[in-house]
Amino acid sequence: MAQSTATTKDHWSSKAYSEEVAPFVAELTTKVVALLDPQPTDKILDLGCGDGILTARLSHHCQSIHGIDNSTNMITSAKTHHSTPNTTYTILNATHLPTTPPFPPQTFTKIFSNAALHWILRAPPSSRLEILQSLHNLLIPTGTFAAEFGAHGNCAEVHAAIVAALVHRGVPVETVREACPWWFPSEEEVESLWTQAGFLVESVEVELRQTELPQGDVGGWVKLFGNAFLELLGEESREEVVQEVVSVLESIGRYSPNWENLYARLCESREFESHPGLVWYHIRYNT
Repeated sequence: MAQSTATTKDHWSSKAYSEEVAPFVAELTTKVVALLDPQPTDKILDLGCGDGILTARLSHHCQSIHGIDNSTNMITSAKTHHSTPNTTYTILNATHLPTTPPFPPQTFTKIFSNAALHWILRAPPSSRLEILQSLHNLLIPTGTFAAEFGAHGNCAEVHAAIVAALVHRGVPVETVREACPWWFPSEEEVESLWTQAGFLVESVEVELRQTELPQGDVGGWVKLFGNAFLELLGEESREEVVQEVVSVLESIGRYSPNWENLYARLCESREFESHPGLVWYHIRYNT
């Protein structure tokens, strides 16, 4: 699920995310959940749990699961609609784990993350290793980290159209790049970073996937996931950017009958996944 690293307005909405713009996020998880392989004795950390839809599903297959997310709106929805006897939800910015760890070492047998790490690891490059090392410390020896997130090239056509629309309105391209809320790494970057953090990367798999957007075009996707870009302009100009992106992509994207976004995803830790353009990383705790 999505997680912002900045202390800005909480624009996340469970209704927009799970019902209108991206219901596929919780549904396209067969591979990463299989890689996680939850067992009745597992104590799982769900990193960037969002509104808890997938957390609650996993709770039926493990001893306990603790979901964390930086969005107050999403955690409130999770507690209200997706609580089970063995789920716990906490508002927590994952980028703070290295300095204020909320759990004792070796609390969890497995860590799970779906569609969140490309947000979390957008943090300054110097802090990425520290974040991963703090997660490594939360796992028991032989523990599993199974995750899915965006890979290099993820949603590239939409990303490029957003950048161009902002540059057309006088925003320097360097400013647009700095505002990007995502980190979409290559397989080599991920393997190197996770290895430095103490994990053993067992395998890497790249998968590209066309994903149909339920609203018919990419406008809703841009407003929700590209909000950090839109905030570079005044409110009166943001809709113009959205409409330019939609117009530019009309002759480029695939429709069946709705617009399809090309996702590139990464999966990691004994089992880890990503969306269209997916890279699967199988990683285990390295003792």
